[in-house]
Amino acid sequence: MKAFIFDPLWDELITDELLEKLKASGLELVITKEIAPLGECKALFKGDDERLLCLNPDYVSWRLTNDDYKDIPNLKGILIASTGFEWVDQKVANERNIPICQIVNFSTQAVAEWALTMMFNLARQTPRLIKDNFPLDYDKDFMKYRGVQLKGKTAGIIGLGHIGSAIAEACKGIGMNVIYWSRSSTNDAYKKMSLEEVLSTADVIFPTAAKNAETLALITDDHIKSIKKSAMLVDIAHGMFNQEKILDMVAKGELFGYGFEGKPSEFTKFEGNVWAAPSYAWTTYESMHNSVVLWTDNMVDAVNGKFPTRVNK
Repeated sequence: MKAFIFDPLWDELITDELLEKLKASGLELVITKEIAPLGECKALFKGDDERLLCLNPDYVSWRLTNDDYKDIPNLKGILIASTGFEWVDQKVANERNIPICQIVNFSTQAVAEWALTMMFNLARQTPRLIKDNFPLDYDKDFMKYRGVQLKGKTAGIIGLGHIGSAIAEACKGIGMNVIYWSRSSTNDAYKKMSLEEVLSTADVIFPTAAKNAETLALITDDHIKSIKKSAMLVDIAHGMFNQEKILDMVAKGELFGYGFEGKPSEFTKFEGNVWAAPSYAWTTYESMHNSVVLWTDNMVDAVNGKFPTRVNK
């Protein structure tokens, strides 16, 4: 079986140990690092060998269409180096019973720590200080930029999965009270409440539920109105609420702060105490190493006809 690997970061992330593991599985590796259309890899579309399509999503700019892979012969699996899989069209894969496999839980701690980074900076109004070039006039500015202590405050977790649980543990560790809402998870270490109660009670709100059709717009405008003026919202889930309304509330002083992953060079675009750094949440040495470990594990499993992280039916 051949593994056609398309990854511009392959040399930086792969280790000798992982390469030995792949070779010991019997896989023949065909590695492409220079980004180009998949169609330019002629070997991918020729021959009768069983093959795997292994993709770093950055190689295809987070978009794999049915046309991109429908003519690949004897394709036994599409193995992606990401947790999100909405960027892969599934029609052809489903028709031909080709497994599409993700990697899971590789950056939980990194993302949780990034959420805490946003919380700490919002609590001390760091975004406002940055945008105002750290003006410190002893007559007035210490009052204007006063922060809040987090110990004793209440963290509200919406969705107690891997990341939500890691955030809850960290918040508890610094002396915060933790409440949560979850459709399915339960943890007696924290207090479970209704979604409405979490939003109206918490001092720092963390939406962390998995992104899917059920959670899109989970938090309504009426829910948003119930959030305390003194509260902060730290968003790593994306798409669960009306972001424009939240930004407007912060600008008007109706919400203490809002943290989210913005676009590059837009950190200073938003008015008020808004943290809007790009998507650096998962980028640690550890998480990126974890990602390639799990990816290569999926390749070895596929050689043995196993697809434990399959996302399509």
